[in-house]
Amino acid sequence: MSPIRHRPARGSWALFFTVLFLASMWPIYPAFSRIEPVLLGLPFSLVYLTALGVLSFGGMLILYLRDDGDDG
Repeated sequence: MSPIRHRPARGSWALFFTVLFLASMWPIYPAFSRIEPVLLGLPFSLVYLTALGVLSFGGMLILYLRDDGDDG
């Protein structure tokens, strides 16, 4: 008998990635699509999109590391 493992709720991850996807489109993105302020030499809109990409990478990394690989 194997121990019970707690798996992340798939629905919450789907919601997380859906929110990230929608945050990169209209009507949310135009609120952040400006040049000023410049952060690390990059326009704010590029920093915003880069942050969304980093959050997406982090979420996928967590899902990959927590996956036990047993589909059965």
